[in-house]
Amino acid sequence: MAKNTPDENRIKPCPACDADIPKPQLPSAIWRDRLAKLQQGFPSPWEENERDQHFENTFKDAVALLDDMKHPRYGDLALLSYLGDEDPHVPNYDSSYHTKMTEELTHPAGVIHELVNFFDGMPIWNHPQTMANVIPPANTASIIGATLGGIFSPNIIEGDYSWHVAKTEIESAAMVADMIGWDQNEAGGLFTFGGTGCYLYGTKYALTRCLGKESRYTGIREDVKVLVSAQGHYAKQNCTDWSGLGMNHFINIQTDNNNCMDVEELKKVMEECYQQGHKIAMIVCTMGTTDAFAIDPIRQIREAIDEFQAKHRITGWPMLYADAVIGWAWLAFSGYNFKTNFLQFSPAALEILQTNYEQIKDMHFADAFGCDFHKTGWAPYNCSLFMVKNRVEFQQLMERPVPSYLHPNTDYNPGHYTLETSRTGSYSLAAWATLRFFGREGFRVMLGRIIEVQMYLRQRLTEERSLVCVNPDDYGFVTLFRVYPESVDAEEAYQKELNDPAYREQLKIFNQFQTRVANKLFDMLRNPSSAPTGWKNPPYTSYTAGFRAPLYAPAR
Repeated sequence: MAKNTPDENRIKPCPACDADIPKPQLPSAIWRDRLAKLQQGFPSPWEENERDQHFENTFKDAVALLDDMKHPRYGDLALLSYLGDEDPHVPNYDSSYHTKMTEELTHPAGVIHELVNFFDGMPIWNHPQTMANVIPPANTASIIGATLGGIFSPNIIEGDYSWHVAKTEIESAAMVADMIGWDQNEAGGLFTFGGTGCYLYGTKYALTRCLGKESRYTGIREDVKVLVSAQGHYAKQNCTDWSGLGMNHFINIQTDNNNCMDVEELKKVMEECYQQGHKIAMIVCTMGTTDAFAIDPIRQIREAIDEFQAKHRITGWPMLYADAVIGWAWLAFSGYNFKTNFLQFSPAALEILQTNYEQIKDMHFADAFGCDFHKTGWAPYNCSLFMVKNRVEFQQLMERPVPSYLHPNTDYNPGHYTLETSRTGSYSLAAWATLRFFGREGFRVMLGRIIEVQMYLRQRLTEERSLVCVNPDDYGFVTLFRVYPESVDAEEAYQKELNDPAYREQLKIFNQFQTRVANKLFDMLRNPSSAPTGWKNPPYTSYTAGFRAPLYAPAR
């Protein structure tokens, strides 16, 4: 038995306050003076009214400077759709490569002014004249969520470094699992760096399922393939490359007249791969392409996989991944009564909304999928969620030895199996805020409004003789149109371009005309003085090519 410790040897209690702690006499030094200035550039770690107020005001001032760069609105007239002054020139980045580090400290206020200046000319994504790509504005709740993450730097590598903030990832994944109809007890997800990050996670997961966990040590030593729609996103190149599989190892599956994967062609290629001794790690269903919003028939593709596995007595591969970074939001229409139509969408819009949902709802057949909150979640860039149907399997396949310096004290430690060894909580904070703010109804309203406006725009296009919509049967987010000289009947010319080989040279001329019009619109956008009389504040639109090949020159 241990002896009693004498009173004089017992550990003395901590001082009640700082005043009880003797302050050492420190010699003066320039570095201490500089340190005092640096400390003023950080938020206070404790409640300290003066410093807290200074931080809040500094942040408020920065936002105010940005707001001052916006242009005024006069009635219904929408003015310039970008921040700052008119500048007809595109940015010149050359001098940026020669920037030197300053020798002395710069006052934070000066730094902030310089920071704000970088936003000069930045497009305003929620401006009505901005219609480029699929880049929505971020909602206020998500902006604040992401910003709060920047203040306190939660790192969702493990619960220790993120504490309750880690719940925003778990709860966001649970809400999305509920949307798709997966078992919340089995499904899971993690936030990562954009849709390509989701795709890369899916690729690695699929390769590990196919080749076994030991392949993570030995590398890829077999000829493995990834099958994806020819219309699929170019991330298929990035991910087969960066995963080490190689870009020569994905196979494009031809699409039908609706730009959807041809299931019979898929079955044929699957059999060819098997006969040639090639394993198929992953089949990628595109659940909404950017331009055509083509949705691959995922139910039929799952059935094709099941038949293939049963025929050849295969388990574990191929994995079915849904690239749903745009289309996932339509899952919010789960449970919506299209007959009673509570939100009172127009009959034509309602039909489109239901058609899209009926195609998207089968996403539950996927083994994994990715969704972008910075696209159809109206959250800041970037904010993407990778989801898996079997959370335990994913974690077991992807886990690795725990570093000796990590001593987890909570039961949520995704850093044991994620690609990232540091992962901001800002992603999940922004997404969670969006999901809570929107609810299902918010997504339904936003998507419905897009369709209503899209229908109006397409109707207006039909009223202009020199314009023709080239994707009138596509029900996504993008309206594509071609422009012709006033003397040309656009619809007639377009049909000849598609179907008449004798019109080939005229097609080339009008293709060049599209480029010139697009360039002129962009020039007018940035340099209003170049606009013809009567043209002011043109829209910021995107220019695309190769959407549809003429019948006499099939797409390669």
